[in-house]
Amino acid sequence: MFDKVVALIDKKLERFDPIWQAENGVGGQRSRYYDKTGVAKYREWRGVKDTLVDYCAWLKNLAAMAKMVASAPIPCLKGFWEYRWMGSYLGTFMFIDRLFEGYRNKELKIAHMHMHAIVLSLTGRIAYILSHDRRLGASEEKSAHLVPIDEVLPPLFMTGFPDLYPVPLQTLPEFIICDVDQHIEPYYIDVAESFGIAADVCSRCAAETGVALDDAFPLIGKALVTTNMPCNASEATSMFQRRRIGMPDYQATLAMIHNEPEALPFSRKIMEETIAFIEEQYNTKFNWDAFFEGAKRMNEQNTIELEKWDFFKTTHSPLVGIAETLYKLYEWQSVNGTDPYFNKVDRKVIKIMRQAYKEKYEPYGGRTRHRAFLWGPSAVYYTDFPTWIQNCWGINIVLNMDSTMGYNMIDTSDKDKAMDDLTRQAEKACMRHMAVGGWNNVNSVWEWAKNFNCDMVLFNDNVACKGMNGVHALMEEQARDLGFHFIFIEHDLEDSRTISRQDMRKCVNNYMSVVLGEEPLDPTIVEFDDSAAY
Repeated sequence: MFDKVVALIDKKLERFDPIWQAENGVGGQRSRYYDKTGVAKYREWRGVKDTLVDYCAWLKNLAAMAKMVASAPIPCLKGFWEYRWMGSYLGTFMFIDRLFEGYRNKELKIAHMHMHAIVLSLTGRIAYILSHDRRLGASEEKSAHLVPIDEVLPPLFMTGFPDLYPVPLQTLPEFIICDVDQHIEPYYIDVAESFGIAADVCSRCAAETGVALDDAFPLIGKALVTTNMPCNASEATSMFQRRRIGMPDYQATLAMIHNEPEALPFSRKIMEETIAFIEEQYNTKFNWDAFFEGAKRMNEQNTIELEKWDFFKTTHSPLVGIAETLYKLYEWQSVNGTDPYFNKVDRKVIKIMRQAYKEKYEPYGGRTRHRAFLWGPSAVYYTDFPTWIQNCWGINIVLNMDSTMGYNMIDTSDKDKAMDDLTRQAEKACMRHMAVGGWNNVNSVWEWAKNFNCDMVLFNDNVACKGMNGVHALMEEQARDLGFHFIFIEHDLEDSRTISRQDMRKCVNNYMSVVLGEEPLDPTIVEFDDSAAY
């Protein structure tokens, strides 16, 4: 009886569903937005059940935000006053709504499980860091057990210091917030350029430098760990950061071309020296038992991840698009075995994926036309790009380059083997392995795409990346020879003034309409102005 009532209501209200509107030529996803903004006039109607799932997820995230403020009200208030980037987090709810437009059923449920894990982790981290921030009045003694480390240095090794609290330094003011608000990082880029930094460098490196020069990093801990990852520009950024912050630091300069046999001994020595540096600066000792517990959590995450890949190779995976990409990036790069909550989420998600495969479930209601492998990070100010490309053209991004980061297991019984395994994992960190880890790693994109049964490769073309600009013609030629649909998508990472979101969409629109001669699933999102959106 209940199902019949729900079905009746869904039928009566289906005209408000943007997917139904697009299919019937009376609107679509963009119809409910105010012009030029990311502000919707009303929430997306997804049917009774899915609208309730979506709304309950919104309430859970709101509760996490409220808990953050309640746990540290004064530091949070000071944080809004001191740091420009804190205000951008107010756009989180609109950001999440855009991420999962068009999601229904199992993919919607998994997507919100993933996003809530990120929100829960970030809100807890923000409250904790601000309450220990010396810029906001915390004492040196209170702040002393926090360890700021470069965000692209996987924090698994820090589980060996259970009495310390690792903080991926750039995550809050730069890496995450540029996803939420495309307008925040240009300010920091301008700060960097006003100090004389060249205007044609990677906008991510420029933004991180600007955050440092604007004194917008929380001031925490007793010593800083920087790194050369993932590229030479990042190494220069680390120099600016440690000079401005002014704390004792160690540069974890891992081998760039890490596939070479000589790389592992060199990088292992760097990891050992990093651990020794923390022991010295924080007057503590590395606890192997605690590390092995963290490694077991990381091993479980990687074991489940590899099983997910088996489902990604089929058309029956309800874990899709940005829900896969953003979660894996955060779980691996920022959590990396340090938070058991993510293991719980992984266990729940893999159960849903197993059941979906048994049921031969098809995500997006079977509207997918193409399966794409996304190589290189999409512009981080446009995180909902995978959602848009599916809703508009039926292209499902089944896997992202960043999801192929270090998936090797860590030995949890032998210290010597464990150190080698830890080093190998650190060498294959965010962007490090595929973007600058050597030509063989870059060129493996075709094997990845083939293994995951993709007919399309999206290759993001960062116009300011000196390292990857030279491979453009080579990749185009190989794509033709191997028979892949291939689209270069221009972007400038965190500077939307150079290449806008619509400019990025235009790269896809031209290929799909001119080269393939296809019609969009939703004409309202082919071309629109969202320049004023978060």
